[in-house]
Amino acid sequence: MTYRDILVHIDDTPASETRAAAAAELALRSNAHLGGVFLKSEFLRNYMAGEALAYMSPSDTASILKDHASAILQASERGREIFESAAGRAGASSEWMVIDGDFTAPMSACARRFDLTIFPTIACAALGQHTISAADLGLSSGGPVLVSPEHGLMRNLGKRVLIAWKGTRESARALRDAWPLIMGAEQVHILVVSPHGEGGPDGLLQRHFERHGRDAKLIVDRSSDASAAAVLRAQVKALDIDLVVMGLYGRSRIQERVLGGVSHDLVSDPPSALLISH
Repeated sequence: MTYRDILVHIDDTPASETRAAAAAELALRSNAHLGGVFLKSEFLRNYMAGEALAYMSPSDTASILKDHASAILQASERGREIFESAAGRAGASSEWMVIDGDFTAPMSACARRFDLTIFPTIACAALGQHTISAADLGLSSGGPVLVSPEHGLMRNLGKRVLIAWKGTRESARALRDAWPLIMGAEQVHILVVSPHGEGGPDGLLQRHFERHGRDAKLIVDRSSDASAAAVLRAQVKALDIDLVVMGLYGRSRIQERVLGGVSHDLVSDPPSALLISH
């Protein structure tokens, strides 16, 4: 059980350097093909929506469009240099893609063609206005998304793994999607946050880990569900966790945002690398 291809979002910012390096190391570790994707913005969609060009001369319009295309090309080339440099250092096979970032659908479609997608908490199309969140991608892509925290991804991530377990479909899906990383971990912890311990690991789950040859330490916290995000953050810090595995949006997205649910809290500001799956 392993990842055969990994996709990573790249732009021309310094944060992409650590993301690309971590993705390349993980691709090498997994013997996986690495894809880099850059989100471009079509100038006409953003600028002409307000008919700002309606009263310009054809020559001025052509000049503006040319300048925009040139700026997009320069940004994508800087991103490509970051990506190919990281892939080259790791010796990973790779491919570079530039896709439409003015809508979420092209990014989701691209992610569906890879085993794992590495993405920041939120990405914006280059020189555009449309943003794509890791949560949106996790809901729409049909596969796992490894969310990079603001401080970036560390190399060799997944040495100390914390699995947020609730016994739900989302928890089970995230666990299955994370096995390639869990198998390479030095320490694995399972965290259950529940006042009464319901939804916690039972004999079947424990034997499931045993059949994979993994030891996992169980942590049961009797806090209320409302405190789950704070409890998880505290455990990440106390155990020096570098990867959290979590099912995405166990409740409706509207409820999550209104109630400040665990998914919304952690995906918006992950305390470590965060593997989410829906």
